[in-house]
Amino acid sequence: MSKAFSMWYTKFGPSGDIVLSSRVRLARNFSDIPFGKHMTIEHQNTVISRCREALSDMKFIDFSEMPPVQKQSLSECHLISPAMADSKKRSGILVNSDCSNCIMLDEEDHIRIQTMAPGLDLELCIKEANRIDDILESKSDYAFHKNFGYLTQCPTNLGTGLRASVMMHLPALTQSGRMESIIRSLSKLGLAVRGFYGEGSQALGNIYQISNQVTLGISEEEILEKLIFLVTDLIEKERDQSRRLYEENRISLEDKLMRSFGILTNARLLSSLETINLISDVRWAINLGIITNINLETLSAAFYNTLPATITQNYNLSSAAERDLKRAEIIKSSLLA
Repeated sequence: MSKAFSMWYTKFGPSGDIVLSSRVRLARNFSDIPFGKHMTIEHQNTVISRCREALSDMKFIDFSEMPPVQKQSLSECHLISPAMADSKKRSGILVNSDCSNCIMLDEEDHIRIQTMAPGLDLELCIKEANRIDDILESKSDYAFHKNFGYLTQCPTNLGTGLRASVMMHLPALTQSGRMESIIRSLSKLGLAVRGFYGEGSQALGNIYQISNQVTLGISEEEILEKLIFLVTDLIEKERDQSRRLYEENRISLEDKLMRSFGILTNARLLSSLETINLISDVRWAINLGIITNINLETLSAAFYNTLPATITQNYNLSSAAERDLKRAEIIKSSLLA
């Protein structure tokens, strides 16, 4: 993404001390166009042209004209899936000004409507997703079955086609060893817990994505109500555990978190993996009031601006060593400004 962009994902939202972001995704397909591998280039072009015409107020970004590093940057910022970044299909996205609304065209399904917001704000996300969905459905018929709901390429998305998720920073629960049992409990309740980059990824920097697993036989309202209830409970658990750890180990915890701040503001080289873990500690220190001269929005902007593909694109870098050097420079200047 451009260095000048002010993006939704760097902003602070409701319960933003714990919840980084909320997302709603609706999977949809047109009734008169084949799915998946049965699509021809003509079919792919038709999907794009229909959606561009229906959503003419949104900007279209054509992936056939985009270098791989730029697609990887979009994936890093959670605007497209890793699979879409690697795809050779005719595809693209429609976005609004801050990319809080991003529609993937010709990914796994014809249409993946995505709406995102900082903090815990799934109500805003579903409102925007349904608004966009209504516009598209008013122009063309969707593939729909009276018993199975919206038809999708993957059977796990049948029904509502809705995936709702929140990204949470849970350092206290992770450090105390409670996350394993929490993940098991959430799984039994129909929620999936994944890492920073979604399915198949690790919980880097104590960041977890919590989302619904069931889309068939349950309404959108029920999905969101259940997710919000369980996430709200998890927020309180993290806050309580954080306070307890700080009361019990004040000096040692301050030392650990401030050492991370010291590295971020003094290192000459910083790898991406090291940075995400150090930033997790600084975020925790800000929430505890140990660090008071930096806000979470500044920290988030520094993090996203230094992800590997993003920093490569923005500064025309050619090696990991150059990225590590530039990353340390950007983070130092951001946190000491």
